[in-house]
Amino acid sequence: MSGFNNKPGFADNVANNVASNVAGVFSTKPSARYASGARCILKINGKITGFAFGVSWKINTTVTEINTIDDYFPHEIAPQRVTVEGTLSALHIPGQSAGTELWQPDAINFLFQQYITIEVRDTTDQLLFYTNKAMITSRQEDIRVDALSNVQLSWRAIGFQDERKPELAQGATTSGPEDKRPQSRLQEVTGGIANKLRNFGF
Repeated sequence: MSGFNNKPGFADNVANNVASNVAGVFSTKPSARYASGARCILKINGKITGFAFGVSWKINTTVTEINTIDDYFPHEIAPQRVTVEGTLSALHIPGQSAGTELWQPDAINFLFQQYITIEVRDTTDQLLFYTNKAMITSRQEDIRVDALSNVQLSWRAIGFQDERKPELAQGATTSGPEDKRPQSRLQEVTGGIANKLRNFGF
């Protein structure tokens, strides 16, 4: 009588590995349901980057707790700032690097470095991540005798866009010119954010 096998045998492990490899092959096809690194296209400054093999990003919302008297729990969690950061992994090809591609400044022009654009798309042309105001903040290189040399680039960005285009929540827009009621400064700030969101992107 067969039951749940907590220790699969050698044949089971081989079968699982084969199935995993087959799934990895099918995941590269445009008809695949899930995204994978093999079917992603990475562009820096609008140019496909062939020697970069990995990209990651982290979007963090800084918040502060609004506390009140005689309450053990915060009265409200107020968002303050959205920060975007990530890494780029690449192979070191002699003569082709973050410096020659003008991703990262050198020791002289670092005060005048322009922002770079980072774009990640699926083979179906679905946008996964995009920012047009990114800057390389650090570079780490690893060269070993028994492995390919690789480069790890850290970056930070201002704003981002993914599958969903940024837009304000319903009811968070500013009032129209025909509305003569007094307006708070918060509404003016919200209007400025709305204008930035409309102008952000491609």
